[in-house]
Amino acid sequence: METITSRQNPLMTHIRKLAGSAAYRRQTGQCLCDSPKLLREAAQWGAEVQTVVSVEPWPEPLPEKVRQVLVPPEVMASISPAKTPQGVLFTCRTPVLPVPETLPGRRYVVLDGVQDPGNVGTVLRTLDAFDADGLLLTGGCADPFGPKTVRASMGAVFRRPVWSVTPEELAKTRHELLATKPADLAAMADVLRKYAREGKFCTFSGTNGGA
Repeated sequence: METITSRQNPLMTHIRKLAGSAAYRRQTGQCLCDSPKLLREAAQWGAEVQTVVSVEPWPEPLPEKVRQVLVPPEVMASISPAKTPQGVLFTCRTPVLPVPETLPGRRYVVLDGVQDPGNVGTVLRTLDAFDADGLLLTGGCADPFGPKTVRASMGAVFRRPVWSVTPEELAKTRHELLATKPADLAAMADVLRKYAREGKFCTFSGTNGGA
């Protein structure tokens, strides 16, 4: 295990860029996650964890290839995307999923233009609770692997597939689509609860204008 004390260390710069730039996340194929809970979820569900940065040695087993780094609290505060750091950050390889020609499962959610990362993460967590098969994003939705989205998903991003698709790619999936424009996340949960019992469906959530 190595120790880094400089905020200007290349790894610290890399982590700050992962936290702040969706373009950089796409370029590197990595995402940044924070909190012990998310690290446990990532390990449990087979996410490709690459680097763990913590203020105390991580007490649980990790694959040998995972780079483990200790930093002082002030350095952690300088790189954490959270206002109140929880003492653990880690980077993961972002899964690359080809757009499916057909959707083999029974329950999917489609979000269109939902730009708030917390809302995308909450919807992902909700569909996971209803045992839906996946999430499709179109129309400029928030990055599903941004720190705020991952945090709001509470680990669901590691359990359910997420695709970013164009409207044309969505149409080609040839899946039955239920179109809705819920006013808020509570209404979205009501829609999921109603149609989860009926088997095959997609839910289409209208834009939220970045709210």
